[in-house]
Amino acid sequence: MSDTISDTCPPTFGFRVEAESEAVPEARRKIVALVRGWDVPLPDDAFGDLELLSTELITNAVRYTRASCAVAVRWTGVRVRVEVTDVSPARPHRRHGSLEAEGGRGLLLVESLATTWGSTPDPAGKVVWFELGPSGGTPPPRSTPGKWTITTDSGSATSGYLPAWAEDDPTEAGVPMDQLPERLAGINHRNFFEGPMLPLTAPDVWEGVEEDAVFEGSVDCNPYDPDPGLRVPVVNLQVCVGRWILGLDPLGVAEIAAKLRAHADFLDEKVRPALIAAREDWVAHQPA
Repeated sequence: MSDTISDTCPPTFGFRVEAESEAVPEARRKIVALVRGWDVPLPDDAFGDLELLSTELITNAVRYTRASCAVAVRWTGVRVRVEVTDVSPARPHRRHGSLEAEGGRGLLLVESLATTWGSTPDPAGKVVWFELGPSGGTPPPRSTPGKWTITTDSGSATSGYLPAWAEDDPTEAGVPMDQLPERLAGINHRNFFEGPMLPLTAPDVWEGVEEDAVFEGSVDCNPYDPDPGLRVPVVNLQVCVGRWILGLDPLGVAEIAAKLRAHADFLDEKVRPALIAAREDWVAHQPA
């Protein structure tokens, strides 16, 4: 992505970090230099935190996946936001009073220094992000309803509708003409929503039982997708970590909702009474 900053949209920049030892320090320096160059109202002492937090997220991404990751840096109008996307669906989990990512050194540093931070599922794996800036108030949305425009280095412009609910604006300037098809293919209007937290276990990812969300997901629209059914908004549901139900149209969402309601009723009206009866029977026949 180009680091050209438009007067009509907040600064944003993205780049890829290879899984090499020297790549992390280079990425850290690039992020700090980029934000300083934007001349945003971030306190001087926050740049040290920016460096430390960026290092932590990028190191975790490349160390535990042994693959490259994608970094996006944004100015929301209130805070600096750094997003790191890697290929692993395993999201950071709290264990034994600490925060760990794929068994790594932990993300307690992120929790203590960042204004806010979190993670979201992504078709590529996951996104882990943090923000630095004022803790009061709510940052404005990072996209503006109406229109996105990608301008090439030859001056030609391609535009499209930008939904009000989209979390990102693909607007970009100075794109090499031969990279335009790739940029268009990568446009994904997205808005995440949360799911209920349930106790899950995944022996191949973490030990023991962890509280995690199920049936969380996102509203997605890929206007240049080869599949016409994905060029309109659909819902993608992650059943649990790394497991998704994809490409739902409105009827599909209704069908899933009906099944969840039916399953909830089944658990409450059938399974729960049977469990109570079984426990009472056990106590009656197997004294402590």
